[in-house]
Amino acid sequence: MRWLYPDPDDHEENASRTAVLTRIERWWAAFAGNATEIHDSINDESEFDVSAFMRGSLEQIDQRLGWEFAEADDVDRLVITPEHRLQLRPLVDAIIARAPKIQGWQFLHARPPEHPEEALAAVEAETENPLGHCEVSTAIDDMNRVTLKFYLPDAIDRELAAVQGAIAAEALLGEEDFARWIGRIEVVDREDGSNWARLEELRDKVFGEVTRVDARLFDTPLLMNVDRLQWGLWRLSPPLKDEYPRQQDLIMGSSALESMSACAQLGQKFDSRRYSRVGETFCFLKFDGDGRKIAARMEERKQVEKAVNEALIEAKLGVVVGTGTGKKYSYLDLALTDVRQAMPVIIEHMRASAVAERSWLLFHDAHLADEWVGIYEDTPPPPK
Repeated sequence: MRWLYPDPDDHEENASRTAVLTRIERWWAAFAGNATEIHDSINDESEFDVSAFMRGSLEQIDQRLGWEFAEADDVDRLVITPEHRLQLRPLVDAIIARAPKIQGWQFLHARPPEHPEEALAAVEAETENPLGHCEVSTAIDDMNRVTLKFYLPDAIDRELAAVQGAIAAEALLGEEDFARWIGRIEVVDREDGSNWARLEELRDKVFGEVTRVDARLFDTPLLMNVDRLQWGLWRLSPPLKDEYPRQQDLIMGSSALESMSACAQLGQKFDSRRYSRVGETFCFLKFDGDGRKIAARMEERKQVEKAVNEALIEAKLGVVVGTGTGKKYSYLDLALTDVRQAMPVIIEHMRASAVAERSWLLFHDAHLADEWVGIYEDTPPPPK
């Protein structure tokens, strides 16, 4: 279900969204009515069954949502989180946006960073084992993520130790930054890492790597750096299927941002912030080849690319940063400075190019995986 870019004429989806919004309002009314009991319960001053209350109310909105109560700085905190199902983030944001003002309460859409002692307590609580001596080493991988290597000499099981390291890192960084920046996590011998630091220095180490990532990125939007982009070609060999979600049928194409394209094509956890320091959103246009030969589809894609690219640059709304031809679909990767303002420009020029009815604007970001924009009023949902 779309929350950020819904189609006002999609009556079925709008009815479903209205039903969810009704459940959200009902949930917040129930919470407000029980806020005092919940406060007393999480401070061990009441036998009110918070878990039963949450199952009977919040989980009626979506059973996949996680939640957590805590006390921080003399304020009761409720975190409603999608956990690692980042595509639920727009729903969580819709829930938090409708939170009532209740004195003494704070409502968040992700777990915030914790102090080192709290991170260690979380590790022991979740794994029933203390972390023991811990050192961490960091490096940047080829998708602008930060690899974490842990040296845990007291660990008796490396698999459990890796889980402990991940729990500690997520607690120290907070859910959002952990999801955005962290790549591979592994437990290694001390000689297999370098520049080791104490666990409490992990956050500084990670954001030191982020600074190095940012140093590689333009400090202005990509549309202002067209002449500096270096394009490269690539080829893939996808299996033959009846249908292809996302970009799974790609055969060949070109990219001005090799790391960004590789991350998207390989289905890795994507976050636009890793490829833009100025707030650009990386999207892609997907349009059906309608059974035509590759040569004809490539010619169509070139025409669409020229029209869309020129219009976006002229309006200072974005630029084409990649092209692709698949077994069934054609693609254009876009870096947009303002998605909402760019949408009508894209739709206008896609329609003028007479692309197929099954054509969409889609998003690379993991938290936008369920969002899409149809190019025509009767465009069906994209393949999933």
